[in-house]
Amino acid sequence: MPIGAIWQTALETPLINVMVLLTVVLGGSYGLAILSFTVISRALMFPLTLRMLNSMKGLQAIQPQMQEIQKKYTDPRRRQEEVMKLYREAGVNPLGCLGPQLIQFPIFIALYQVIRITLGGTPEGVLDLSHRLYDYPIVQDAIPLSSTFFGMDLAAPGNYFLVAIVFASMWLQQRISTNRAAATSEQQRQTNQMMQWMMPAMFSWFVVATPAGVGLYWASSTIIGIVLQWMFVGPGDFTWGSLVPRMVQERIGMRRPSHRPDHRRDAARPALNQHAEVPGGDQTESRTTDADRGSQREDGRRGNRAGSQSPGPAPRPGRRRRNHRG
Repeated sequence: MPIGAIWQTALETPLINVMVLLTVVLGGSYGLAILSFTVISRALMFPLTLRMLNSMKGLQAIQPQMQEIQKKYTDPRRRQEEVMKLYREAGVNPLGCLGPQLIQFPIFIALYQVIRITLGGTPEGVLDLSHRLYDYPIVQDAIPLSSTFFGMDLAAPGNYFLVAIVFASMWLQQRISTNRAAATSEQQRQTNQMMQWMMPAMFSWFVVATPAGVGLYWASSTIIGIVLQWMFVGPGDFTWGSLVPRMVQERIGMRRPSHRPDHRRDAARPALNQHAEVPGGDQTESRTTDADRGSQREDGRRGNRAGSQSPGPAPRPGRRRRNHRG
């Protein structure tokens, strides 16, 4: 069979019938059917998700050993060998974190096709849908379906409210999944920063270009993933206060203003005046020290003047030669 026929028989057609059945059960609301399908799919993937969360927790636990390996070994090949050895000893599989994402992406594509087919408003679309439904009255009598959900047209693309939700939820998911303190090099920090914004931007573009029902599925699935990760792994080094800008934190008292010393001014300041300007120092002792230094210099000048006026040392008398001549 061609790949397209396998795709339709194994995934697309069953998903069409499931979505129509959920719509009938939930009172004709296609939006509630999408949310229910999201919860059901996440529940079916929960064992794999739990494995992914345990892998993430294990990776966070071995971060100190990872940093030691990065500092100890400079050879990339030896460093990679030590890292893989650490993975085996800790029982951590770094590829296990990609399982749910790899499974959700085909569902994401299939759901796009399903929404396009089930919510097709044209007569041709309804006819095509009737040919894809199973021969059961509960699903045959349900068409046509309503695409309105809380004022949104689930069949129309470019719902920017859902785009904002997808971007914010994926940004938060990337943020709590990344430990910034674990970055051992500037290149790794730049990579984490790039992934922090690239993944939300990419999926936000997908939501703009696809029907709003796909955005509703991805937003709800991402929020469920954030809740599960927060419960089983934790937020990492993320705090809600970090979302507040630094200037606002200082203004409302969340952070004390940072007073940085002016090193250039301190370097240009004369050495004799540094003692008098030290906060909390004894200024009387500093002034006394300056006065003592001034008196020492004055005594030295007086000694030099006195030395120039005093006579030099007396010449040593020479030895007399005795004349032994008779």
